[in-house]
Amino acid sequence: MLDPRIVADELRTRPPEPLRVFWVQVPRDRDDFKRELIRQRAQSSIVPWVLRKATLQNPNSVMSDIAEILNDAREEIEAVQDAAVKAGGVDLVLLGRTDLKLADTSSPIRLPDWFPVAPGQTPTVLIRDLTWSTRVPLSDPTLALDDLRRILHDVDHALTDRLQGSLETDHRCTNSLWNQICRNGGKIGDELKRMKTRLHEISNPAAYRPSAVPGKPTMVGLLWAHANSKAPDAVQKTAKALADGLRIEDDGVDRDDVSLVAVLNRPSNRMDARVRWAFCLIATVRGACQLVTAAAHADEYPRFGAQLLQATSHDLRSFLDDAVTRLRTPEVER
Repeated sequence: MLDPRIVADELRTRPPEPLRVFWVQVPRDRDDFKRELIRQRAQSSIVPWVLRKATLQNPNSVMSDIAEILNDAREEIEAVQDAAVKAGGVDLVLLGRTDLKLADTSSPIRLPDWFPVAPGQTPTVLIRDLTWSTRVPLSDPTLALDDLRRILHDVDHALTDRLQGSLETDHRCTNSLWNQICRNGGKIGDELKRMKTRLHEISNPAAYRPSAVPGKPTMVGLLWAHANSKAPDAVQKTAKALADGLRIEDDGVDRDDVSLVAVLNRPSNRMDARVRWAFCLIATVRGACQLVTAAAHADEYPRFGAQLLQATSHDLRSFLDDAVTRLRTPEVER
């Protein structure tokens, strides 16, 4: 669901018109959304209106429906009269429980004689659905980037601890993985100890940035760099080595335990459950690291749909959070 702050910010970027009508889908707590949008509007002429009855469903009666809403909302529109005159128009934001059933449609409408701007005139009004069209920069708080960085820090800790346990049990489990991702030829045992020390020195996990820099890499950083340089079919081989190194078993691996970014980067060959999970971990780590890095340079990229970014971040965080729990579960002796 869109945040009222994002809706208010979006409306400020659009050119004024005597009457602009927007639709926002708010499945629950619409009155709370309305109150927060009023708080966020500051000195602007945004008028949120909760739809209490079925309306805007017949394209032949859209503008008569809008005229009725204007009359019902007269008191709230007149409350922003000064702001509307200054801004050159009123932004009527309709809060519906469902999505807009009509495609974006426009039609002339006669504004009431009491309307703050262009009273009695007949401008053409377009109803715009903001639910999916509202865009935000990659650095927007809706992405919960602090939480994503914290989870990456947890993943790094969990990977390091798990691999250290495997190394102590049977060093052969980790040989293939280390040979594939190691960038400086160091011994895995020594490198894992240094990684753990560096991770413990991180005082603010919410600002964490994984590293693949020689001399101070982390496991997440190494997997990220490796996935960036390999095609999916090559990463599948690394996924098998990672599953061996982490001592992941097929038992308990849910076939639905995957992230969307892993599906979009899937290799052409089939994988058993444990290798598929390890592949998903690598692909999701890469996706999360790429997003965090892109957000740090948000001014270099266009804006994207707020709900798309929110869902993408949630998908990455959900898988990685579950991965931390799995990695912290004691491995089964084989």
